[in-house]
Amino acid sequence: MNVNVRTDTSAAPRSGTRRKKITLAALGALVVAGAAVALFLPDQKPALSLPDRVCAEAVPSTHVKALLPEKGEPFEEERAVNFTPDASRGLGMCDLSGGGRIFEIRYSRLQDPEYNREWVRRDASKPGNIPLSLGPAGGYVESHSRVELFVDCPYAKGRTDLLEVSVGIGGVPETVDTTRQAALAGLAADVARVIARQVEHCEGAADLPDGAPTIG
Repeated sequence: MNVNVRTDTSAAPRSGTRRKKITLAALGALVVAGAAVALFLPDQKPALSLPDRVCAEAVPSTHVKALLPEKGEPFEEERAVNFTPDASRGLGMCDLSGGGRIFEIRYSRLQDPEYNREWVRRDASKPGNIPLSLGPAGGYVESHSRVELFVDCPYAKGRTDLLEVSVGIGGVPETVDTTRQAALAGLAADVARVIARQVEHCEGAADLPDGAPTIG
């Protein structure tokens, strides 16, 4: 009986090819396993931690927390100027950041007679602005990321000034968000109460209510 022995080895798998297939299969398994693990791992961003008060410990942080994500870049108070009691320099600023968002808080005493209640009402009625009030104080929500609040602050020599409080936030979507507007207005009210009562000692500051401003 004749036995034909095949000597053609072209169809036989080569050891190098076999190793490549094994390596590729192992890599594919690792990619799939890694993707599966990523689905179940918690978000690796650190949780944001804020102090109870910001701006040289003068302003409650409640509304700042409401405007920040739960996780992200650490919170930082970059600077706070003239927020301490009796600082009274006619202007001040406070810059905060965290979670990819930036806060710009400013106040100033407007001493030009042109800046009065009628001027505030005109600005509040401009297209895109929404009027707001806090007891005797008034102002408006401007666009999607800023609130302006004005408090009567009579000058000792009989001149009636306005205390302007401006609160803005960056790093947020450029869309109207009523929740964000309410939190910004609440932060502006917190700042206005502190500055009017403790820093500038505005007459009638005690008339500012402790609640949130009314929007609209």
